[in-house]
Amino acid sequence: MKNRTMGALVVLVLTVTAGALHAQGEAGAQCLIIPPSARANALGQCYVAIADDATGSWWNPGGLAFVNVAVDLMHSQLVPELASDVNYEYLGGVAKIGGLGTVGGSLIFLTYGKWEGTDQNNASTGTFSSWEIAPTLSGAVKVFDNLGVGMNLKFIYIDLAPASATVEKQAGRGHSIALDLGGLWKVPDFKVFGYKVSRLNLGLCVSNIGPAISFVNVDQAASLPRNLRAGLAYTPYSDEVGRVTVAAEFDRPLVEFTGSHNTYHVGAEFAYIDLIMLRVGYLHDRDGNIMDPTYGLGFSFNKIFRLDWASVPQAKELGRVNRWSLGITF
Repeated sequence: MKNRTMGALVVLVLTVTAGALHAQGEAGAQCLIIPPSARANALGQCYVAIADDATGSWWNPGGLAFVNVAVDLMHSQLVPELASDVNYEYLGGVAKIGGLGTVGGSLIFLTYGKWEGTDQNNASTGTFSSWEIAPTLSGAVKVFDNLGVGMNLKFIYIDLAPASATVEKQAGRGHSIALDLGGLWKVPDFKVFGYKVSRLNLGLCVSNIGPAISFVNVDQAASLPRNLRAGLAYTPYSDEVGRVTVAAEFDRPLVEFTGSHNTYHVGAEFAYIDLIMLRVGYLHDRDGNIMDPTYGLGFSFNKIFRLDWASVPQAKELGRVNRWSLGITF
């Protein structure tokens, strides 16, 4: 894929991923890096130790072991100042099956919009669309009453360009499979210097274990964005009026090349009578050039229906983006 169109496409891909997420070097399958859930994004993308809805399959499938029934969807326009048709969509659902654990599925769709193909003589070869899709199957069980483990199996398909848009006259398409493994531990109450610690969660997840994706040239295959995510969530105050939860997390890229740094996240949420939630967070991502706060709001109706909004920073040269999500939890 050496012509001008594909060069522009690669620039846009890199712009989207640098602005939206913790950097993963030269890894492929960018749809796997964008985090779902406006709630999680508003919390500084600290969710590995929470993961209590249908987006938990992305953050930590071990958390699904504690979920009964949930459905979540999210929409995000990634770079509105550059293109109106570069969008990310997430849809997921999970359900507990008595005696077997929790099962679920999700679908991620990332579109880079429409492009005008040209050949080496700058003659038009027609328009085409570029997109990625990742359907995922999830399963989780409780090993003990307070320890859940889970696994995702995902298929990744990427369609960057048809054969007519490449110099090699080969379609710029690739696919792979990947595995996620995660665990969430609801720590039993304990005391530290006489202070009782309750409602502490610890989470750990390894994501996107699988073979690299190759397109036109198999010698230039792109690794999947393998990642280690670990963190905690603690609720120091909770009663019938309000609840305060704080969280911290770090992500470690597990790709072959060097130079990547850990990404650090912190966040806090205040919930008022399980009706209105105020959220703030902070991202420290050296590779993505993102060291900025996050914030957002959430609304809950009858503790079942959820509407969440988040304002998320991008790389310094790009503006902030809004993310919206809807959820149902039983």
